[in-house]
Amino acid sequence: MKRSNGLKFVITVVVLMLGIAVAGSAFAQRGSDFALFDQHGVFHQISRYNEARAVVLFVYGNDDPASVEALPLLRDLRDRYSEDDVIFLLLDANQHDTRASVLAADLEFPVLLDSAQVVARTLAVTTTAESFIINPKSHRILYRGPLDSRIAVAEANPAMPVPYLESALKAILANVDDAAPAVPAVVGMPIVFEYKERFGDRQISYQDEVVPILRRRCTTCHIENGLAPWAMISHRMMQGWSPMVREVLITRRMPPGQIDTQIGEWDDIHDITDDELTTLVHWIDGGARREGDADPLTELEPIDPAWSLGEPDLIVEVPEEAIPATGIVDFKIKRVALDLDEDKWISAVAYNVGDRTVLHSLLVHALDPDVPASDPAAQIAPENAEYISLYVPGRTEEVFAEDSGFLLKADRDLSFKLRYVSSGRETVDRTRIGLYFRDTEPTYAVRNVITLNENFTIPAGVDNHVEEAQTPVFEHDVYVESFAPQTHTRGKSMTISALYPDGTSQLLINVGNYNFNWQMNYRLTERLLLPAGSRLVSETVFDNSPANPHNVDPEAEVRVGITTWDETFSHYVRILERR
Repeated sequence: MKRSNGLKFVITVVVLMLGIAVAGSAFAQRGSDFALFDQHGVFHQISRYNEARAVVLFVYGNDDPASVEALPLLRDLRDRYSEDDVIFLLLDANQHDTRASVLAADLEFPVLLDSAQVVARTLAVTTTAESFIINPKSHRILYRGPLDSRIAVAEANPAMPVPYLESALKAILANVDDAAPAVPAVVGMPIVFEYKERFGDRQISYQDEVVPILRRRCTTCHIENGLAPWAMISHRMMQGWSPMVREVLITRRMPPGQIDTQIGEWDDIHDITDDELTTLVHWIDGGARREGDADPLTELEPIDPAWSLGEPDLIVEVPEEAIPATGIVDFKIKRVALDLDEDKWISAVAYNVGDRTVLHSLLVHALDPDVPASDPAAQIAPENAEYISLYVPGRTEEVFAEDSGFLLKADRDLSFKLRYVSSGRETVDRTRIGLYFRDTEPTYAVRNVITLNENFTIPAGVDNHVEEAQTPVFEHDVYVESFAPQTHTRGKSMTISALYPDGTSQLLINVGNYNFNWQMNYRLTERLLLPAGSRLVSETVFDNSPANPHNVDPEAEVRVGITTWDETFSHYVRILERR
């Protein structure tokens, strides 16, 4: 494994605050990929460590004496196996252990926070202080049991502790498959599962509990003729796809665009609560059954009219695009002349999508008409084109705050950056954009500033390449309203912070699990005041390694550009500025 800091191997200690029940060290048990945030807001997914040779998992609890006793043993293992490409992580399934309490413990290891306890459920955890070894490629559990005899129900000579986990680790690294003696049970604290107390043995109601969650979180995309690969149109369909649904839930691939909700207060973001996640997983594990004959998913929800906000003041036809049946479709840059006779204040933007099965995202810009059409990159460059709005599936309109508006000058055209995906059939997309104008001038002007880095290179194979960017200092007080981070396939995570005039800083958003397939807009519940003299600072992590499932070519050195094979660092931040 390669790192941007030049170290030969990546070693991260994986201590899972989980408990794993009764097992011997010489067996391979089917496991599962999973993903969680740690106490620092860093996102970890087991399969993203697929270049490592093994992942060592230890079940830890803040109030568990056996877990605390194990920490020096884990540090010793980490130090001695630092050249063997072994990953070590901590995971916490105790619901009373919060991010703040884990941070206060000042541990040296990443602690994965399983607040919904679905990872603990998946791994059949029952107690803290248990350890196991996972193959990050296959997700198979290669060992489970105590760290050594000091963390076990066994008689052992304290001067000569039995190194159960290390013995298994040595055998795995040496590709030795000989049977090993059985290991004793672990001495730890029982994990109390909230969902067991909440649900007991009763069947989860498909009609009353499951379907409402699917309606809120899933069926805006998982519809017939939608962008998702299958439609949630019946219980039978849901039941058939339920193993896949479970997998994408515990790996946090779905719902898309999930961010670190411990940072900021957000309005209508793609997220799933612990209660919703627990309900769905418990229902799936119980057989994804339904009671009675009623099936609300077969009752089609009303389709929004072409213009759900009413007839627009101006309808703009996006130039049509023929999409092939298969293959990667690179970004498309389009433009349309407007020929307005006067400046207009935009109050809302709506999207009447031509083919929802292929249109992945659409960025709208106000363009200087003097920019030549022969230069695609220049037509979306910040010095020529001001970002207005973003379309992603499920967001058919964007309405600005009542006291604000975007000033579309009469001498501006529109330019578009479109991303399409192939759907298995040839099609032609004919999308229209509706603009709604204000009758009066607003109190605040909508502006979109960018934390932009236009010149960087990512070496081939590097998995944690960090770049930074910042905005100019704001000369007047402004309000921050929303964020629309943009990278291409190597983007892994990004943060945006406010740097205040007194030198203090505040983390505003942490997109720890960035996914190129879902370019989202994150809107704050309450606008945030930035006093004059402040600026915005962003840090973005890129993964150009084979472990990145979205990487189009991990062997390529990557530079900034507009194609899928290039990279970008253009994080749009919507601000409101008093006129």
